Amino acid sequence: MNKAWMLALAVVSGSVCLAAAQDAVAAGPTRGMLGAGVILGNPAGLTGKLWLDPTRAIDAGVGFSGDAAFYMDFLWHAWDLFPQPKTGKLGAYASVGPRLETRRDAEFGVRTLAGLVYWLPKHPIELFVEAGPVWRVAPDSGVEADGGLGVRFYFGGRK
Repeated sequence: MNKAWMLALAVVSGSVCLAAAQDAVAAGPTRGMLGAGVILGNPAGLTGKLWLDPTRAIDAGVGFSGDAAFYMDFLWHAWDLFPQPKTGKLGAYASVGPRLETRRDAEFGVRTLAGLVYWLPKHPIELFVEAGPVWRVAPDSGVEADGGLGVRFYFGGRK
């Protein structure tokens, strides 16, 4: 297959995927939607989110805050907490989940975050900001903070 045909196939495939993703996010998140993106903050890195239903999701990520950090949170969303903008969808969420950071001795903690989320109108994109304490439990106890600003692109889901 020559380069022109490969490029045409890639453009058509990308257009079809984008159109399907736009239709999927028109009314907000639905069960099975999967998003991937980046977060800047602590830890900074890659993030993924799987929607279980319109108010619950699982968020997982890998990033760096000095050392490699891994986390997985369960999120509860409230879409009626704030007045909705004329376009897009605005919500708030709370989350809890484990966090593991690799150091000389691996560090384990529990994240408890609060955040805001905004879905762009007519685009499969979610913007978010989150912050909260990490309760370290091993090898030593203490409290740190996680948080950041991020973006995710969504790939569709079941209605």
